[in-house]
Amino acid sequence: MKISLPGIEQQKNIVFEESTKEAITILKKNLKVDRYPPQTEIDETLFSNSHLLREREGWEAPPPDVVGAYFRHFQQLFPDYKTDKKLSELLGLSSDRRIREFKQGNRKVPFNVWRHFLILTGRAPQDAIKVFGFLG
Repeated sequence: MKISLPGIEQQKNIVFEESTKEAITILKKNLKVDRYPPQTEIDETLFSNSHLLREREGWEAPPPDVVGAYFRHFQQLFPDYKTDKKLSELLGLSSDRRIREFKQGNRKVPFNVWRHFLILTGRAPQDAIKVFGFLG
């Protein structure tokens, strides 16, 4: 019995195409998620919006009041993430201590962690990155 398999390059192309299709499906579903009222813990007009920008646009780490308000609001709306441990896992952090440090202002939230959170909460769009070509 002989099993014919496509070559490695063709396999890579198939994986790339299927992954891209899956991403498109997710992006389309993202447009239809439920809408929730904004947080009301703090008055956001008292703060700069630089924490909502991309790095190249002048991003600055959010103040602890904003971090705490955003995180608590999310945790109230989504009980599966009501603990700092669960939120830290969602954000790819190794310790729930980091979440507490961010909330308390003992440590600034890194851009990649904050951006991930903003995307998860619909406050920032996901970036699509142009592929220039398949370089092997």
